[in-house]
Amino acid sequence: MSALIEGFPRGWFVVGWSSELTDDNILNLNYFDQHQIAFRDENGELAIIDAYCPHLGAHLGVGGCKVNGTVQCPFHAWRFDKTGQCVEIPYMKKKMPARARVDKWPAVEKNGILFMWHHPHGAPPDYEVPEIEDFKSGAWSPWDENIITVKTHPREIIENVADSAHFPIVHATNVTHFANTFVGHKATQHTVGNAFPQGRLDEIDIFSTYHGPAFQISHMKGYLASILFLAHTPITTNELHLRFAVSLESSGPKTDKFAKMYAANIRNGFHEDITIWETKTYREKPRLCDGDGPLGPLRKWYSQFYDNGEETHVAS
Repeated sequence: MSALIEGFPRGWFVVGWSSELTDDNILNLNYFDQHQIAFRDENGELAIIDAYCPHLGAHLGVGGCKVNGTVQCPFHAWRFDKTGQCVEIPYMKKKMPARARVDKWPAVEKNGILFMWHHPHGAPPDYEVPEIEDFKSGAWSPWDENIITVKTHPREIIENVADSAHFPIVHATNVTHFANTFVGHKATQHTVGNAFPQGRLDEIDIFSTYHGPAFQISHMKGYLASILFLAHTPITTNELHLRFAVSLESSGPKTDKFAKMYAANIRNGFHEDITIWETKTYREKPRLCDGDGPLGPLRKWYSQFYDNGEETHVAS
């Protein structure tokens, strides 16, 4: 494995849907070989902190509870705020112990989705999660949300961005136009072609953009205009959560029915890929032909998000 793709990349990663996190519950997370918890503070804003109490190591999300926007440990009732600082110990006699805190993870909630920032050296975010203006307008249906656990490395999913040749073979999709651009933290794919969901011809025109190494927003014109959100977040180096959601222009029972149909087609498509992802080997130097897509430029773009032992790509 190349040194540039060892460990975990820096970037914004999806850790849940807004619908999963109420004002009262705690969401247990397990990403980047670590454990975190997500909760809402006293203002209802997203907060993510490390899961284990610095006192005697209890998991704050297993038996812990919310108290006035803080999380209370189930073991000795230490309470932690959105910054990870311990703010109350019920039996404390004098002063708060030094280092009575857990690490906080940068977090943001946009488009009905929960994001967490990861950097191998703890550096702050150097790009933003974009608003999806169409979805934000309220003229589109709510997300039809899905999640799949996949035993693979994230790079295998990323390489679909440049791999036009697999579409007709794996997904029975005829591609008539395929182009990529790689600028800064964005990788964009434009695909035009014909698909056959449920045996019906659908002429598709899709602009898909990865914002960093871990989530993609696609605007698709076809039988229905749709937005597809795709994200993959590493649990370990070779296991991840693949999340995707579909939103359609307009809303109502009929639209919801179509959204579920679209989501089912997309899920089936992912399972066609998953069978290959989970059983293939990674070729550091693949033998390519002139019909393959721009795999080299994609890999170079993707490698920028991995640590090479130096403090790079850090916001000033």
